[in-house]
Amino acid sequence: MPPFQSAPGAATENAQANILDLVHQKRWKEVAAVAQNQSRKHPNDPANFYWLGVARLQLQDPVGAVLAFRSSEKLGLDTSLLHEGLGLADYHLNQFFLFEQQMVKASNLDPQDPRPPYYLGRYYLTIRSDPARGLVFLEKAMQLRPEYPQSLYQKGNCLELLARAKEARDDYARAIGLLDKQHQPFGWPYQGMARLLLEENPQEALGFARKAVEVEPHEYSHHLILAKVYERLGNLPEALREAQSASHEDPDSSAARYALVKLYQKSGDLQSSKTELKIFEKLKAVYGPQ
Repeated sequence: MPPFQSAPGAATENAQANILDLVHQKRWKEVAAVAQNQSRKHPNDPANFYWLGVARLQLQDPVGAVLAFRSSEKLGLDTSLLHEGLGLADYHLNQFFLFEQQMVKASNLDPQDPRPPYYLGRYYLTIRSDPARGLVFLEKAMQLRPEYPQSLYQKGNCLELLARAKEARDDYARAIGLLDKQHQPFGWPYQGMARLLLEENPQEALGFARKAVEVEPHEYSHHLILAKVYERLGNLPEALREAQSASHEDPDSSAARYALVKLYQKSGDLQSSKTELKIFEKLKAVYGPQ
């Protein structure tokens, strides 16, 4: 969740300043402790429950976040930030209908906030597999915040899935230009360019795929795309090494396991290929196609 710029409600001044200072430092356990304590001392102040909800969400406790946000809402808080936070907590609980409701409320309360359309765009792209609908929201997010590379990448991804490769490439290139200026650790636009260039120009794709891994070395899919580029270039040892890295970063990725099945087979290591195939089949049975 993006950082919150100001606290809603009327918490006592010193406690509020303390909470904000902890929020800016992203010390979420301490935020939760202070907000919890203040909510007991001032049970009618919605701000304390709001910050408790934010902290719970950051600590990957969406149930606790929902309870805190709902308490804040019952005490009269009705702001865009509250509904954004509540919507994200609902999302993490797979309560997607409630997520949509909250994001629409947030957007209505603050039409200039780019985050609700961004979240809705990603939701339609990934959960609903509807890139056309996702594109509508992401274009709105881009209008509100043109210099946000994450929105540009997601918009480009929608276009890529809609077979509008030239437009997708333009968005990825713009996102990369912004990242070069902003120095954010966000490797997805580089991966996007590598995907688009994989077949027609794998040598050029190689530079982008390597950059994605450099920027986000723990993202398994960056390693997986780099493995595909190396395979396309005929460099099986490097392809195998990157596929192994992808599987190491996400052992439950059936895509990474299947890449290992093929690469071990191409390399002549049939025993390892059979071993990976068994793991792949188990993962596919548990998680389905990925």
